[in-house]
Amino acid sequence: MNPLHTHLQTLLYTLLCLLLLSGCGGSLTNLSDKTPKELLKDGIEYTRVENFTDAKTSLNKVIEDYPDSPEKVMASLLLAEVHYKNDQFTESKFMFKNFLELYPAHRLADRAYFFMAMSDFKLMDIETRDQTFAQNALEDFEKFLKTFPKSKYRSLAEEKRKQCLGSLARNQMEIGKFYFRISSFHSAITRFQQLMLTYPDQPFMDEVLFLLGESFYNEQNFEKAKLNYQELIHKFPRSTFVQEARTRLREIK
Repeated sequence: MNPLHTHLQTLLYTLLCLLLLSGCGGSLTNLSDKTPKELLKDGIEYTRVENFTDAKTSLNKVIEDYPDSPEKVMASLLLAEVHYKNDQFTESKFMFKNFLELYPAHRLADRAYFFMAMSDFKLMDIETRDQTFAQNALEDFEKFLKTFPKSKYRSLAEEKRKQCLGSLARNQMEIGKFYFRISSFHSAITRFQQLMLTYPDQPFMDEVLFLLGESFYNEQNFEKAKLNYQELIHKFPRSTFVQEARTRLREIK
């Protein structure tokens, strides 16, 4: 099971048990007669069964009609999660951010921060297109890891951070390869060098080194081409690009 789904289900179950112990219950009918606790309990139950429309109705009722109730805090967080579960990631990001601004010291602040970053992560586009959401998610995951080093979401945040880095790196790689294909070698060199500096641990660094060497070679900067071919052979002796790099070195000599 998806670990994020498990975390959410656990939270919903815990909240529901606490509210059931207080003896609250009911349905969506006659909302005006319900207490904040009853509305929150309804919202939790509707969320649990993925009835997001009624969940939003109940939770918004708590927030709008009972702004001073203690239930408003949890209703605000749960409403953000409802939007997240309903794939409304722009809305969920806004709501998680708003929750953190209002309740920065809340015991579930790490959860809100993590899912705010996840909202951007879910909005990430394919690597050959705009990477704004990937960059935003990366920055939020990095801030999360610094702010909540002991959070139970730490390992998940680290995993997602790596995926963001991979997406951004692959995007830069595709741009560099585009410049290489159209023989704009100076632009390709700039892009590949920036890629190596910013994302040094990606699994395709052997290809980056080779294409960087090829770009310098085509620019007739043979000394720099030679350095990149040699670095490729030294760092990635089993790379599929090694044989071509050796051929180039023989040509340069």
